[in-house]
Amino acid sequence: MIVRIQLDFESEEEARRTLFAISPDNSPLPEGLEIECSLDKQKINVTIRSSRSLESLAATLEDIMSAIDLSLRTSNSVD
Repeated sequence: MIVRIQLDFESEEEARRTLFAISPDNSPLPEGLEIECSLDKQKINVTIRSSRSLESLAATLEDIMSAIDLSLRTSNSVD
């Protein structure tokens, strides 16, 4: 299974900070799971490849989105 997510941010700096904040969560990964994140101007592209169960994929997606949410809320409270 492959899931691709593209998130648009208000600025390239906000996207860069968010990507930096979630990057440590990408490793080590369990066997059968691969996550690629990239920055394209003010967009973050996330690709998740999984040979694990659908529940595992859903949990991984939820973890990533929660980390992004926390990063944005933290950044907004500091700004």
